[in-house]
Amino acid sequence: MRITLVSETYFPQINGVSRTLDRLVRHLRQQGDEIQLLIPRYDALSDVPDDSVEIRPFDGVRFPLYREVLLPFTRTATVEKALEAFAPDLVHIATEGPLGLAALRAARRLGLPVASSYHTNFSTYLGKYRLSLLSRMCWRYLRWFHNATGATFCPTPSIRAILEDKGFDSVQIWSRGVDASRFHPELKDNALRSQLGIRPGEKVLLYVGRLAAEKNLDTLLSAWESLPAGHGSRLLLVGDGPMRETMQRRCDDRVIFAGYRQGEELARIYALADLFVFPSLSETFGNVMLEAMASGVPVLAFRAPGPQDVVTPGQTGMLVDEITADAFGRALYDLMSRDDERCAMGTRAREFACGQNWQQINDGVRRVYGELVKQHAATQPCRTPGTGVNTRCRAL
Repeated sequence: MRITLVSETYFPQINGVSRTLDRLVRHLRQQGDEIQLLIPRYDALSDVPDDSVEIRPFDGVRFPLYREVLLPFTRTATVEKALEAFAPDLVHIATEGPLGLAALRAARRLGLPVASSYHTNFSTYLGKYRLSLLSRMCWRYLRWFHNATGATFCPTPSIRAILEDKGFDSVQIWSRGVDASRFHPELKDNALRSQLGIRPGEKVLLYVGRLAAEKNLDTLLSAWESLPAGHGSRLLLVGDGPMRETMQRRCDDRVIFAGYRQGEELARIYALADLFVFPSLSETFGNVMLEAMASGVPVLAFRAPGPQDVVTPGQTGMLVDEITADAFGRALYDLMSRDDERCAMGTRAREFACGQNWQQINDGVRRVYGELVKQHAATQPCRTPGTGVNTRCRAL
């Protein structure tokens, strides 16, 4: 197949969406598919599996709520030309911003089948940035956008239930996997502990992700501050974002700000942790939880969409029902006080993560692509031979 993938985030930007899309692109290439990427123009070149992946970059402006994200504002006609030149069998739109909207309109004008994916809980983000009044409008737009496509992928049953309740049609599960050979408990490194300033005997509570309001980090810090004196733990924060400076002013030297880490260094950091702490209430999945679990580290999170689909309470970690800092702090102290049970959870977490196979997961996505292409072909007999383009489809 020839697939066009449209996204307002991709490598070299590091987040769960870019990692997931990179995995998908690599899988499709292994199956012999030809790929076109419509993405923002980054200062650094995007990392792609091989030269056969066509990249069409678009200039963008930075998103005010998420400065790392570039939003390309472009005309539908410009995207239409890019699609006509590549002649894809299907267009997959991964983000609902201005580039995604232009791609949706262009694909409909050309009579191409379209799939979409839902990666971000925008309504929750709006609440964290005091824009809750826009939530209803946001849902109305998202429902219209995704229902204009043949299928909407989302990562968990919890998110699918939310989307279906909001009136989304044809919602498909596209779960997440993890490279269990890359993230592994055997990467635990005492030398790295020393480099990070962690003393012998200290337990490590690890968070990996963006340092931003939507990640509920104020709650994490309050829970951390509620621990009794002499608990012998360090809080290690890996990532960066708009809250970093404020958080650093608030915290003492027991909290380590490690910034962004990637590759083997990140895997080694996971492996040295005793517990992964994940306070976010805005996730559609939370890939970092699987990375921690593959590293033999249990997860502490709130019972919310995303974590509740990944963590099995008492087996691979713990879910906190009461959404408060006090409740999270109590659970944190309880888990850190039970070394044998926590280690057993880590072993089971590793076993679970090893079963989350990217190949099987992305095979499912590709099967849905094939079904959409067949369904569309059956209703669009006017496709121009050899181009993959329908010349008589009504414009959106």
